[in-house]
Amino acid sequence: MTDEKRTDEARDTEASPGAVSLAKGLSRRDILTGAGLGASGLLVAGGAHFMNNLPDATIQRLIEKGVGANRNGAFFNTDALHVITTGTGAPLPDPKRAGPQTVVVAGDQMLVFDTGPGSTRQLALTGLGISSVNALFLTHFHSDHISDLGEFMLQHWTGSGVSEPLKVFGPPGVEDVVEGFLRAYRLDRGYRIDHHGAEVMPPSGFGGEAHTFDLGTDLMSSDVVYEAGNVQVVAFNVDHPPVVPAVGFRVNYRDRSVLITGDTIYSDSLIHHANGADLMVSDALNHKMSQWVADAGRHMENNLTAVAEDIQESHIRPEEAAVVAREAGVPLLMITHVLPPVPAPLVNPFLRDARAIYSGEVRMANDGTLISLPVNSDQYSIHELLA
Repeated sequence: MTDEKRTDEARDTEASPGAVSLAKGLSRRDILTGAGLGASGLLVAGGAHFMNNLPDATIQRLIEKGVGANRNGAFFNTDALHVITTGTGAPLPDPKRAGPQTVVVAGDQMLVFDTGPGSTRQLALTGLGISSVNALFLTHFHSDHISDLGEFMLQHWTGSGVSEPLKVFGPPGVEDVVEGFLRAYRLDRGYRIDHHGAEVMPPSGFGGEAHTFDLGTDLMSSDVVYEAGNVQVVAFNVDHPPVVPAVGFRVNYRDRSVLITGDTIYSDSLIHHANGADLMVSDALNHKMSQWVADAGRHMENNLTAVAEDIQESHIRPEEAAVVAREAGVPLLMITHVLPPVPAPLVNPFLRDARAIYSGEVRMANDGTLISLPVNSDQYSIHELLA
């Protein structure tokens, strides 16, 4: 295993060594190198005055460098199943985490799973082109998994003027969700076509096209819902009370695979469908911490206590996710949809019970965590694209 990243707990205090700047556009390092204009020498002479009074020519060159940069970097050059967690939060607010979203890049396919609030922007910050997305998959229709759908479809259309709408796959109900966002954005569609013209914004590329699959009510049910080249997407039922339907997805690319649980509680279906996967990206709620949040909120005049208690019946515990990964033979477990939100010092306590019973590697994913699974190998590497 290669790992070019520090521990998750140190994310906020240390830059990833050797990491390509994909997220922030113009970094301080870009300015210090002067973009070929000798800014480093000027800085020595002028210090803060120069930094606060950059010449227009320097600014122009920096903008050109930032706009023209290959924001995908070298991470995606290898033939691998690449998994990026572009949204790792949940409904409870967390300043460092957008709503749920996972991206898979494999072969010539770029697939996105869920569109939680703020996730579209996080995906754009990785440097990956939203117009390049081949298909979007929804696990269920809780608001924190679909609320960015309108913005996602808009960015898919406007980014490079695609001529076909985004394909949106989901269980029964996906048609209503897509149609609702299309209606909400219909006026904006007209504005943008009028402003930029049909050549730049082809009317036919607006919005999304719903593709429904129905797995029935059997919790062990699954089906192939998408295939392109060597990429296969399998949807399977999960148990996320009281939400029905709710599904997870397994993506297979050549000899590598990832399981994306969506929101779920523990079930044999998870073990069955995760069997032999290389990576499991799992929802997780620490019940002990959630109960402490509920207890702390009892004196408050809001719904925090009720919500923090109710959600415990709907989400898998970190240690239960570890049991699934252990029994299914999955060597790497990435925790996402983090509930309750925790600061960096509490990441280890959040995962402590999971690590105690699982010999594989378990981590808490961040927005922008990239896990690369090279083909014809059992190795993986982990990088932070937004650190």
